[in-house]
Amino acid sequence: MNASAVSPAGPADYSVEKRMARTAAVTLGWWAHGAVRLLLAVAMLYYGVAKLVLGQFGVTDMGDALITQGEMSPMGMLWRMVAFSPLFQVLGGLAEWGAAIALLWRRSVPLGAVIAAGSMSLVLVLNLGYDVPVKQIALALLVMSLLVLTPWVPRLARAFLGHGEIGKGPLPTLVPWRPAARVTNIAGPIAALLLVGVVGWGMSAMYPERSVDESAPAGVWTVQEDVAEPAAQLHQDTRWSALAFGEVEYDGRAAVQLRQANGELLSGSYDRTGPHTVELSLGPLREQGQPLQEHSAIEPVVLTLTFEEQADGTLHLTGEGQDLVLAPDDSAMVLYERGFSWGVRADDPFNR
Repeated sequence: MNASAVSPAGPADYSVEKRMARTAAVTLGWWAHGAVRLLLAVAMLYYGVAKLVLGQFGVTDMGDALITQGEMSPMGMLWRMVAFSPLFQVLGGLAEWGAAIALLWRRSVPLGAVIAAGSMSLVLVLNLGYDVPVKQIALALLVMSLLVLTPWVPRLARAFLGHGEIGKGPLPTLVPWRPAARVTNIAGPIAALLLVGVVGWGMSAMYPERSVDESAPAGVWTVQEDVAEPAAQLHQDTRWSALAFGEVEYDGRAAVQLRQANGELLSGSYDRTGPHTVELSLGPLREQGQPLQEHSAIEPVVLTLTFEEQADGTLHLTGEGQDLVLAPDDSAMVLYERGFSWGVRADDPFNR
């Protein structure tokens, strides 16, 4: 009997099996890498579009003018700072949106991962510094960015350290068989474009319609005249001392704040119910340590007021037991009217 007829597989067969096992392991690795990459891209799209449409932080409005720095929470300060600058929001959104686009195309994956890691590093620092309650999400997205970048780390290290030749980088390959790969090479970009469109449309539709109405009573006002008598003690005096009506409306409602003589600040929203009438919905600020559900359960105070513009620029406000004359507070409008200029002004630098 020929011994070779019953001998185990030869070196050639073993080599083929080894190559197949290696190909399978690499393919599984790229599939795991692709799953992390897809989740990261969706998250970057979500947050990027939210900033591009000025939805995540909103826009600065004079209806928020009466709150003082000491009354703000760290997160509230950050939100107002970012809301003040649409440029900051749009650039941040472009970085996150651009990272997502790069992550969805396999030849630009390392670029997307680097941009995502840089963006999430900044977001994590801001979340830590201003006590934003999504620190864990920012950290998770940063770790995911670094995981996606891992296959290209040796090349990046050589590029930064200047040691050795920088060779050709790896290319994510989910399907190692060329006939099927030709199909996925076409279907992948189409699916990526559909994903970008669906997430973009969904995020754009998620936020209420925004419009601007600069007509009265929009503005910041101080009480110039009040027919009501003051209370015996200041802490008991609930007369109104200042009001701020916003001009940026979301589905017809804008922000409003009311400061009482005793210092208490009420905040909420208002809508224009007629040519000279407004309806305010006001509530107290959320206290430190107060659960959100408890604060949300507080029934707002609803006030219906009538206003009339006077020839001297004041506003006569009546209703709900109030009879007031309001005067524009120019000092409280500096933040909203300052604007931007390349040229040097007489009052530059203006820091107060």
